Amino acid sequence: MDQLNQPPSGAEVIRLLKEDDAVFRAFDAYPWTKDNMFLSGLHAILGDPNAGTSLDSLQDMATHARIFYYAQRIGVTIDFARYQSWLEENHEHAVPDVLPDEYRLAAETRDKGKQPELSTPSLPWQAAAPKTALYVDRQAASASAAPAGGEPNYPMAFAEMLKLLQEGKPIPGIRQIPNTVIRDPSVKPVGSRPVPRKPWEKNVVASTQTTQPNTTLDTSFPTEDYETSAPPATQTS
Repeated sequence: MDQLNQPPSGAEVIRLLKEDDAVFRAFDAYPWTKDNMFLSGLHAILGDPNAGTSLDSLQDMATHARIFYYAQRIGVTIDFARYQSWLEENHEHAVPDVLPDEYRLAAETRDKGKQPELSTPSLPWQAAAPKTALYVDRQAASASAAPAGGEPNYPMAFAEMLKLLQEGKPIPGIRQIPNTVIRDPSVKPVGSRPVPRKPWEKNVVASTQTTQPNTTLDTSFPTEDYETSAPPATQTS
């Protein structure tokens, strides 16, 4: 009977909490720095202090270690994402500092060494001035890039094409166009269809429709040999 009338223990009271605010405050109120078993496990999780881990990563690892140990010790599971959101909404809440000093000191030293020291401008207008060069001397840049001998530095493919042109060799990938026009033998100067009548030729006698075509027209194009050997036409005044 005496055992039934005993008040519940602290862990049992914590397990009865339902609201996030009460659950998270009880989670942070646990005596973390006095629990030697937790501290020894935390050292094993964090590993070597000189491993190069950032301070933010070490703090996240410490929080996950607290959540795991709290679930084993008290029997209450803490959601990491909801806990982080609750901390952002409650800035006045003090998070327990469980990170050992050697880890914090090593991480802060590395973080300071990565940040470059910027010189403070002596004049106010220098603070708003751009930090990069706004002008580039193109003549100096082109002179330094030009090869010895004064010849332009063409790309390799263009230089090879110039060499082929100078030697009179064909350039790969370029279609050669002949100097003469190659005519289709099936094409004739005069068509086989009759000439259609003009609108004013409706009353023309039918006999006129059967007139022979002009015999002065050539029925075929001249040969290429004739075109090359024929003398040029002269103009008469």
